[in-house]
Amino acid sequence: MTDADSPIILIGAARSGTKFLRDVLRVADGHGAVPYDVNYVWRYGFEQHPNDLLPVDGLTNKQIAFIRKTLRSLASLGIDEVLIEKTVSNTLRVPFVDAVYPNARYVHLIRDGRDVTESAMRQWLAPPNWAALFTKLRGMPFSNLGYVFWFAKNFISGMLKGQKGGNVWGPRFDGIDALVGQKSLAHICAMQWRKSVEQATQDLANIPAERVFEIRYEDLVKDDTAITNLLTQLEIKDIDKVVNYWRDKVHIENTARWKNLPTKDQADMMNVIGDTLKLKDYDYV
Repeated sequence: MTDADSPIILIGAARSGTKFLRDVLRVADGHGAVPYDVNYVWRYGFEQHPNDLLPVDGLTNKQIAFIRKTLRSLASLGIDEVLIEKTVSNTLRVPFVDAVYPNARYVHLIRDGRDVTESAMRQWLAPPNWAALFTKLRGMPFSNLGYVFWFAKNFISGMLKGQKGGNVWGPRFDGIDALVGQKSLAHICAMQWRKSVEQATQDLANIPAERVFEIRYEDLVKDDTAITNLLTQLEIKDIDKVVNYWRDKVHIENTARWKNLPTKDQADMMNVIGDTLKLKDYDYV
């Protein structure tokens, strides 16, 4: 087995910092990353599946070959270079990902669910980033056009409801569509974080420990200890180069912005994620 057979898959709920970590790791010599989330690649052949929990027993060799080839192409990798990939919906389907890449290494990035919920709420309400969407469309294989139809349907559904973007944003857990319009946005975003963290934690526990690494976003941005330890665990050789890049790019965002949410939103959020925060040893009052 070569290093190219053991990609680095970043697992983390949406708005947890996986984009930042991906961009840091890709600086390492012999590594490259898909520069944006590509849920449409992972869902090849499953475009009509109602959520992002894709069934392993429905995965074919043709789909596996397509996913592997397309991801390496999008990352512009040489034959022996290591893939780094981070599609947030993969938090809900680690067994599916592992069936595609049986030797993958997983980095589970966890961030305080309160900060994630507040950030996700803003993302749900933001208008589409058309420049980013067109970039994805240009790189999208013709075989993925089925996903375009789903995206268009989701976008139109959201617009008809008076939203700036689609009806659903981010990882689609089982039952999310039924919550839209029935529960508050705080509840839905909190549930996205909870489902992502709990599902990933459960599934990663079934992967050999030597292939799984967990890191907290709060530690990642605090100082260079966490990133240095992770690079060592991943056996990345040019640690100094990567850490220097980390120093240039890291910044501590305003934490606890969730405290500015309306009282009802805070209550809705905590009713959903309180137990999971405890499970992941986050202190809260």
